[in-house]
Amino acid sequence: KKKNNVAVYNYTKIKKIITIIDLVFFLFGCTPKQVVELKLPQKKDSTTQIKPKKEKAPVVVNESITVIEELKPDDIRETKPDEIIDVTPSINDEKPIKEEPIESNNVSDVTLDDLKVDMKKVKIKIAFIYPSSLVEKYAKSSLDTVSGYLSYQKADYDLTVIDCTNESYENINSAFSKISQAEITNVIGLFTPNAISSLDKLVSSNTKVYLPLIEKKDSLTTNESLIFGSISYEQQIQKLNSYSSGNNAMFYQNTYIGNKLKKAFDLTVPNTTIRKEISKTENNFKGIVNDNRLNNSILYLNTDIVKTSLILSQLRAYDVYPKYIFSTQVMYDPMLMTLTQDKDRENLIIANSIDTINKELKDEIITFGGNINFEWVDYSTLVGINYLYYGGNTSLIKTKISNNQAIYNPKLYKSTETGFLEIK
Repeated sequence: KKKNNVAVYNYTKIKKIITIIDLVFFLFGCTPKQVVELKLPQKKDSTTQIKPKKEKAPVVVNESITVIEELKPDDIRETKPDEIIDVTPSINDEKPIKEEPIESNNVSDVTLDDLKVDMKKVKIKIAFIYPSSLVEKYAKSSLDTVSGYLSYQKADYDLTVIDCTNESYENINSAFSKISQAEITNVIGLFTPNAISSLDKLVSSNTKVYLPLIEKKDSLTTNESLIFGSISYEQQIQKLNSYSSGNNAMFYQNTYIGNKLKKAFDLTVPNTTIRKEISKTENNFKGIVNDNRLNNSILYLNTDIVKTSLILSQLRAYDVYPKYIFSTQVMYDPMLMTLTQDKDRENLIIANSIDTINKELKDEIITFGGNINFEWVDYSTLVGINYLYYGGNTSLIKTKISNNQAIYNPKLYKSTETGFLEIK
């Protein structure tokens, strides 16, 4: 009987537990399910720009064509490490640009208030002309810079692109005839100095043509409609030469850019103890760098980035140590960090004419594919499109145009493990 009472008690206890469990499941089952709403990022509005089809004029052979080869690009106090220019800049980098005072060059900036025009309500017509047989590899990036700038302005615009194939008079004339018919008065022309005589005859007074690749001093034209935008290698070498101790040496190449650099060097540096030409096929630099006269010298390398990188490594390999090694815009290239070791570049100083740019504008151009951080042709194009867009200089771009020539302010840099550091 006692066992039966215990069994009944246990059964009753278990039944109560089951009842409680059922009640719990019932209550939770009746509770509505909570739904977590996923908030997706809003899509950024974008305007798709339809570029006109490239029109090609008939090819006419011109025997005197210059083919541009590689346009790349005292005691010294360094800037602070946080002012380093990284060779792999991110468009999401929120680091503010340090604004430097702008040298006036007697050029006044035009503000939007001065213009008294709402640029967003004005239809801007701009033409981009290039001879693809000569400058095709620079044209795309330069055109991307123009597109990025116009997108940044959010203005109503027409951008006409014309490939004139070469710089013959007939082809240039055909291109400008199309521009005239389309009533376009603002032009960016990626021409070489060989085109100056044709442009001088064809460009009318009601048209403004900006030429990123040509310096005004390389032209005898008096046509006020032509605006010149090339950087000055001579000005860069002058900047470097101000730090020379007088014991100068110079290596150069017999190429378009090499001879241009050599000419600028000869006009700027009077006393040179060593001059050596580096051939295009040169790959054994022992006989060139193994020269005791180079020790403690000021060595100017007017050579392309590949040859310069090889020379830098061979100088250290043969224990030859110049006091300083100078180079121009050609070396302001992130590839330098890939092709050389840090110790190879310890005494290397580079001149650069690309100035700092508004962050939002820079990001927009980089998004479109322009390389205004390191390609001086793209930066020169930016100077030109800004000048044409506003009809004058503005505070948006530091580099100004005076007397139909872009005025650059070259600065000196040393390289680090990750980029370039300005020297002051």
